[in-house]
Amino acid sequence: MTICPEERCTGCGACQSACPADCINLALNRAGDRVAVIDESRCTRCGKCSRICPVLHPPVLRESRTALAAYAVEAQVRQSSASGGAAAVLARQVVESGGCAYGAAFTAPTTVKLVRVDAPAQLSRLQGSKYVHAATGSAYRKVQSDLKAGRQVLFTGTPCQVAGLYAYLGSDPPRLTTCDLVCHGVPEADTLNAYLQTELNPAAIARLTFRDGDGWVMKAYGRDGGVLRRMDLKNSLYYNGFMEGYLYRTGCYTCPYATEKRVADLTLGDFWGIGEETPYPNAAAELKKGLSLILVHTDKGQALLNACAPALVTTVRTPAEAVKKNHQLRHPTPDSPAARRFHNLYGKKGAAYAIAHCNEKKRRTLCLRRAIRHCPPLLALCRKIPKLRDKL
Repeated sequence: MTICPEERCTGCGACQSACPADCINLALNRAGDRVAVIDESRCTRCGKCSRICPVLHPPVLRESRTALAAYAVEAQVRQSSASGGAAAVLARQVVESGGCAYGAAFTAPTTVKLVRVDAPAQLSRLQGSKYVHAATGSAYRKVQSDLKAGRQVLFTGTPCQVAGLYAYLGSDPPRLTTCDLVCHGVPEADTLNAYLQTELNPAAIARLTFRDGDGWVMKAYGRDGGVLRRMDLKNSLYYNGFMEGYLYRTGCYTCPYATEKRVADLTLGDFWGIGEETPYPNAAAELKKGLSLILVHTDKGQALLNACAPALVTTVRTPAEAVKKNHQLRHPTPDSPAARRFHNLYGKKGAAYAIAHCNEKKRRTLCLRRAIRHCPPLLALCRKIPKLRDKL
């Protein structure tokens, strides 16, 4: 038995955390999505899961008051962050003030969950991109416990996870500040792990990164610190599928939170397109170094930003400029034939086959590129041809 339509379930886990009988699990369906499923043999029919489900009872979305371009004053923080380091600065401010920060972190080499951080030394766990769905686990319950203890809490997640937290709490507590991410959509962790098994031995992976100072590259590191595999847009079906949007959860293509109105106190992302219409000093260079977009929606969000002022360089921009190049602030990632094939093949052949065959054109291109790279004379010849050089 399910709570909301499977194709709309976000996997936020609010129902699972709230269930007094502990009879709800997030289980894989035939489309490869983890959705809430009730164990009817243990269910007491209390109805709490249906009453708090954000899909069945959508939260109120908030207007953007202002938009900011921002980056961390501390160069190391900016360099080690996914964009300009704004999220890291916000988290540090809360933790150093005696509070707790929640966000996505690796809990195992290829497993991402929402974790609680209450010490400055742990903050680096929250930095960097994770292009995979983060399990909420017990995060909502821990947030509630921290709030009851009188602690300040910063919760950063996808918009559906923020909506799930508010639904679980049943209110917007004054000590809670939330940040939602400009989210394009997320593949399931099962999809990522199935892909990694086709590329290398997952047991050999000590660390995985999705985006660092080397650009848009996924890297698997071994236990000796060396790079086991470098996977970029040109040679990784998973990375390409993420960036082109055909490996996401089914519900991501109809996401109700992909709009300028947002569910959180603050919205964080990359400030794509800055300077194209209204000048911004050294826009291209600053974007390359990392430039955060911050949308402010509430007084609580503004108060936290004010407290971070010494550690952030901010420039006021307009929400219209922020929205223009961030299509996720206007509409969800469009569904596509490749996405539909992926979910269809997943149920018939499994994740690895679905990833490899949902986009045959990309697969053939990747196979050809790899063949060329493994033939030094042919690779040298292709690199002399301008039209081919940048495609290798």
